[in-house]
Amino acid sequence: MADHFQDFPFEEIRKPNGDYFDTAEDAMAAGYAESQVWSVIEGEGTYVYGPSHHYINRLGYIATKEHHDGNTYYHEKDPDYDDTDGE
Repeated sequence: MADHFQDFPFEEIRKPNGDYFDTAEDAMAAGYAESQVWSVIEGEGTYVYGPSHHYINRLGYIATKEHHDGNTYYHEKDPDYDDTDGE
């Protein structure tokens, strides 16, 4: 598995209204191959872009012009995330 701890390097393609695709099938129906569809998940201030089979903490799906290998993940920190506990 290839994990990259950096901003997602590709342009995100979403639905025409700017929302995530609801399902991987929606993105594929829009003309993208499964290898162009990424799941976007969120956890503890990090967005993770990876293969489309993920479902826990999933925000939705995006597509890219580039194809992925099904084994690559990008971990992108949310700059607005505050992990302080108020102390």
